[in-house]
Amino acid sequence: MVQQDQAERLRKLSQQQQEETIMASHLPSRSEYHKKKREAAKKKKKKKRKMQNPLIKILAFIFLLLPITIGLIYYYHVLHLEEDPVKDDDHFEQVEFE
Repeated sequence: MVQQDQAERLRKLSQQQQEETIMASHLPSRSEYHKKKREAAKKKKKKKRKMQNPLIKILAFIFLLLPITIGLIYYYHVLHLEEDPVKDDDHFEQVEFE
């Protein structure tokens, strides 16, 4: 009986080893696994950026337009309109000094 028990134990061990090798053969290689992992991470990052970008883009656009609009307003009101106010008015007489 002792010899049968030893043979059964050896058979069970060999079956377990064969099952492990069969299971390991179905696994993808490391490069394939990590490639899929990187692609999945890229997809997640792209989705995440789409949610945050519109607000940031709008704020950046407003921030960049602010100095431009202030400059245009300054140019229009201060520099552009500094003409002689008496020229076109009939109530005043233009006088020149020598």
